[in-house]
Amino acid sequence: MFALASVFALLASSASAFTAPRVARSSSALRMSAEDMVGSLPPVGFFDPLNLSEGKSDAEMKKIREAELKHGRVAMLAFLGIVSGEAVAKGETPFQEFFGGITGPAIYQFQQADEIFTHFWEVVLFGIAVVEGQNIISGWESIKEASGKTVSDLKEDYVNGDLGFDPLGLKPDAQDEFDVLRTKELQNGRLAMLGVAGIVAQELVTGQSIF
Repeated sequence: MFALASVFALLASSASAFTAPRVARSSSALRMSAEDMVGSLPPVGFFDPLNLSEGKSDAEMKKIREAELKHGRVAMLAFLGIVSGEAVAKGETPFQEFFGGITGPAIYQFQQADEIFTHFWEVVLFGIAVVEGQNIISGWESIKEASGKTVSDLKEDYVNGDLGFDPLGLKPDAQDEFDVLRTKELQNGRLAMLGVAGIVAQELVTGQSIF
């Protein structure tokens, strides 16, 4: 149940991830900036066996971190959905009567929900669009700002993952404490990505629910 901790880490924090340095660097110095990112912990430390960070600009590293953080958050929510969906399917929650048509492994439950609730996928898509739209507005350069570029970059003053959502006021004021919180979110997100990938693979192979 380690991945369950990932979910609670997401729900308990609105922490943002690393902010890329703004000063241009040589390839070797850039490598050091990647190694010093929030999220590197012993005993593994900076983990990049394929040297994917080599030669990347500050703007590119910032986009890589944004993608990692976003995928980690999605995976933590996915794990929560898998656990709750399979609990409902087994009648282990008070919602069984309402979701009576939801059965079997979680990887097939989206299709079932779409058959039961009209326009279910459209509601999900709308929710995603709202979050992504806010992310585009707050985090990415406008067409004017990105003039001359093939692909827009993230704004220099944008902090990765910061969508302005912290209803419980859990974001620390001290930078050191904030970095610790960001590292926890990244590590739990990484764990959730591996965990959800394993769950999906196992359910595809066995055709059986895990929880």
